[in-house]
Amino acid sequence: MVRACSRGMSWPRHGALVSDRLVRFPGSSWDEIEALPQPLRWAVQRTIFHLLDEPIPTLADPFPRDQPMLGAYELHLPADDVTIWNTVTVHDGQEVISIQHVSLDT
Repeated sequence: MVRACSRGMSWPRHGALVSDRLVRFPGSSWDEIEALPQPLRWAVQRTIFHLLDEPIPTLADPFPRDQPMLGAYELHLPADDVTIWNTVTVHDGQEVISIQHVSLDT
């Protein structure tokens, strides 16, 4: 059975939803995420996905607090008791979000 496309439906252009930002997981940061219990892992992964839209969330604090490094942020997820440390840099005209460390708050 062939189904005709609905004229009322508007599909985005190919690639229209693709972010122009990259996310990197240097060192053991991906392993740190994978080691979290599944609900926390999903929360962290959702947050990282949202960093593609907003690489410097309004709730992120510059890091370290006493002498912040340019582009370094600490994002605390209070509902999940998890903190994500990331950097945002530009390389060849493209924003690169590097997840430096993920940790459970204790």
